[in-house]
Amino acid sequence: MKKSIFVLLLLAITSCTTSTNETLQSINGYWNIDTVEMEDGSEREFPFSNHMDHFAIKETSGVKNRVSPTYDGKFINYGSPVPFKWEDRDGKLFLMFNDGESKYEQEVVEANAETMTLLHENGTRYFYKRYSNEEQ
Repeated sequence: MKKSIFVLLLLAITSCTTSTNETLQSINGYWNIDTVEMEDGSEREFPFSNHMDHFAIKETSGVKNRVSPTYDGKFINYGSPVPFKWEDRDGKLFLMFNDGESKYEQEVVEANAETMTLLHENGTRYFYKRYSNEEQ
């Protein structure tokens, strides 16, 4: 009986970790903001933007850069990189950003191969689409 409980507990922990790891891997890469939904429900669409966010995660931390693609398929960074740490809280993934004097966090509502949704602590939702160089 004790072995069964231990195995079930181990499976539950492993499945949560796998899910978090898969989500983190999905976040890595280049993302275009598609829509921003404000706390009051108003929306702003971004049908085309030459700027995007690049997320790079290693272990328990990462960095977000604002970048623009160039004609030769490379990217130009602009602005300062924003470091962040991630944390799993009760099955929800949070990114905690530290941008100089500004500290804030965003909940990862969804992240997969195609789309990502981040919920800022102020209630603003950012809907992203994965960048593809075919969009150029």
